Amino acid sequence: MMDRQYRVIPASLLFGEHAVKTLPAKLTQTERICQSGLVGMGGAGFPMWKKLSFGKGCHVVIANAAECEPLLEHNVARIESNPQEILSGLTIAMHEIGAERGIIAIKAKHEREIATLRSALSDAHIGNSHFDISPGIEIKMLEDRYPAGDERAIVRDVLGVLLDPNELPSKAGAVVSNVETLMRLHRAVVNREVVETKDLTVAGNIEGSGYDDNVSLVLYDVPIEISVGEVLDALHIQVASDAQLLMGGPYMGGAISAKSSIEATSGGIIIAGPEIRDRGPMGIIVCACGASEDRLKAIVASKGASLCGIEMCKNVCRLPNDRLKCRNPGVCPGQAQAVLALKKKGAQSILISHCTDCTNTVMQIAPKIGMRVHHVTDAYMIAGREHLIRSFRKTTRISQA
Repeated sequence: MMDRQYRVIPASLLFGEHAVKTLPAKLTQTERICQSGLVGMGGAGFPMWKKLSFGKGCHVVIANAAECEPLLEHNVARIESNPQEILSGLTIAMHEIGAERGIIAIKAKHEREIATLRSALSDAHIGNSHFDISPGIEIKMLEDRYPAGDERAIVRDVLGVLLDPNELPSKAGAVVSNVETLMRLHRAVVNREVVETKDLTVAGNIEGSGYDDNVSLVLYDVPIEISVGEVLDALHIQVASDAQLLMGGPYMGGAISAKSSIEATSGGIIIAGPEIRDRGPMGIIVCACGASEDRLKAIVASKGASLCGIEMCKNVCRLPNDRLKCRNPGVCPGQAQAVLALKKKGAQSILISHCTDCTNTVMQIAPKIGMRVHHVTDAYMIAGREHLIRSFRKTTRISQA
């Protein structure tokens, strides 16, 4: 897929200047991280000071710049506009855990952002940087597929280690953090800022904003706890009465309303029209890399179809805490068994939320036996004027030379 267009809008233009709270100068670096309130802003929400504390002794910090979900663009936008702050944050994380190596993992298609990072690293190497940036930072390319940004997928693709589903990156000697978190780590330590704002992508049906639907709006520094409705009103977006609102990305996001609040882990607000209708009966395949079973069931109902069966992706395993995890994220063992099982249960159509590879395997069999295929992302991809997620050409293996 090609890079998507985005436009950056500072939240100060929408809501006025936000008074930044600062921490006492006497605090140590570790104390600043702890008292800033910084958590993982890629979705997990784990306190950053705890992640770095648990990561002491690891040999590498990986900056997750995959921007894994379709339509979301706020992380790559920050790479373009604030590369030195991100590299400084990565360096701070390296110092905190005692690592000499830092890696920025980014999809090779983001050529402009990669060039920006390389330029910032070159400036740092000749002393032309405002901040301390480690010479041990390198860039590693990722393939353009989902879920390239999954922590275990990144560790596998960058370090060559496939972690067990219940293992953390620290098992491979790594700490993984997304780029916005690292930028705000820099601001917490260097600027002594308390974390009270969040970057967001607003995408989909954005009529009234002055931009076409094929553009993602990237909002910098949106005040946390402001409502979704306030954000949409500030952008003059006209939300239809039958619209769907999603917080997060099309794969893993959850339904919200205009009254929902922006949180430290919020990634995107996506506005879509109604689901594509289907007469059914419909079966679903639950994938650990995609939407939850409850969300899949809700989509079946909104399509007007009856649910006739539920199957699990062959790569799914259930952890003791009842969470579903993928045995090898983004690498599919084949879905023929699940598709045929649903066909035997009477399914005439199928709803999936699979990764790139698994979607390919479903498309190799389901249409051939007369089954209509829907993907959990459909309404949102249509709204954002992107191609539906169906069959993909095999992605080219990326050379790290």
